[in-house]
Amino acid sequence: MIDRLPSGRKHAHEDALEKAWKDISEFDLGVISSELGRDAVREGRAVSIRMLGETCVVDVVSRAVHYGSPEDREVPPYLQILILHYLLGLSAAPLMSRSVSFKELDGGAMYYPAFKARAIDPLVKAFGDKPELLKRVADSLGAEPLDMGHVSFRLHFFEKVPVSVVLWLGDTEVPASASILFDASANRILPTEDLTVVGGVTSRTLIKRSQQ
Repeated sequence: MIDRLPSGRKHAHEDALEKAWKDISEFDLGVISSELGRDAVREGRAVSIRMLGETCVVDVVSRAVHYGSPEDREVPPYLQILILHYLLGLSAAPLMSRSVSFKELDGGAMYYPAFKARAIDPLVKAFGDKPELLKRVADSLGAEPLDMGHVSFRLHFFEKVPVSVVLWLGDTEVPASASILFDASANRILPTEDLTVVGGVTSRTLIKRSQQ
């Protein structure tokens, strides 16, 4: 949560959120309608999107983002930034249906240590010796099975930001490993720093689902 961040990072998040709200207030919501469908924009002020299977409603006028159901909970500020950046980048590029690794993203090598710590290492720790559990979690999220590694699937973080999760089992010589891949269009919609968050949230969601 933003209120638990160190002071410098908290202010950075606050500034990023303020800028994102300013940008979206000047944005043509008709672009979102053309990308996601007419029903995505309500009464010219609220945008409904799906994020990892949950509905989120962005009210541009009141500057609020809530989960659509069942409790109408407020979306955490760091995810509000991510959602607003996604809406602003929606029209940048169509899906390319070609996967790239995180290191292939713009500046991916620089961000990779943070990405690995937030997204990859927790996946390996949780599922490295429990492939069937990961399969069940993927099925519960409606993920599309893929033919890579020992367990792999594709799910949609946002409608136009699919992510692919791949798990390789270890043996006596090689430890288990994992990867999260992105569509080659991802950087045209979101910057790499945001995609680090996408990977981390995806990983945490899979782990949380496995504990339910």
